[in-house]
Amino acid sequence: KATVSVLYWTYKMHYGGHHKGTTWLKEHPFALMYWYGVCSIFTIVNYVSWVRFNETLVGASVKQAYFAFVFLTVLVYIFVAGFCFFWAALYCDRESKEGIKQRNKRVHTGMFFIYFFSDTPLFIIDLYIVYQSGWVDEVQGITFVLKLISWLIGTFFVWFVYMWKMSKFLHKKTGADREIQLASAPGVTFNVATINNLQADM
Repeated sequence: KATVSVLYWTYKMHYGGHHKGTTWLKEHPFALMYWYGVCSIFTIVNYVSWVRFNETLVGASVKQAYFAFVFLTVLVYIFVAGFCFFWAALYCDRESKEGIKQRNKRVHTGMFFIYFFSDTPLFIIDLYIVYQSGWVDEVQGITFVLKLISWLIGTFFVWFVYMWKMSKFLHKKTGADREIQLASAPGVTFNVATINNLQADM
């Protein structure tokens, strides 16, 4: 009977083991930094070139809220998210397990800040503007599409990290000294002792 560890496989994927996606995983903080930098620039341009000149169309309160979150976006990107992505990309040991864990924690921090303090509020405001006024300007439309993509990426990322952390927490509390039988693969068991040993190393 084959005995394998689900967590071992996930560990290799998540922490950059010998896998085809390892190269991208090691370099993706820079990609995130560039992506959110471009999104932030388009958000600023959208406010400067369109939102502030269309108060009668979007409403005074929406204009003020948009400006507030654009300003917050700049602060969050410069002092937290962009810094964390840059820190994760250049100043982590890419070979050691501890260095990879540090890199992931820094990326998580940057993503959480940009998601909750920029992407989500601005996406809601942009969605409201499009719903109320339609697609009026090219910059407005491009910014909305970028913000939609950014929000979807952030939502998936936050959801995945939440699942990973919560399942790990619940396993430590309730999953010890048990073997988990995979229903979709009869005869294949997942040795919890192996999983616990891997978790102790993380």
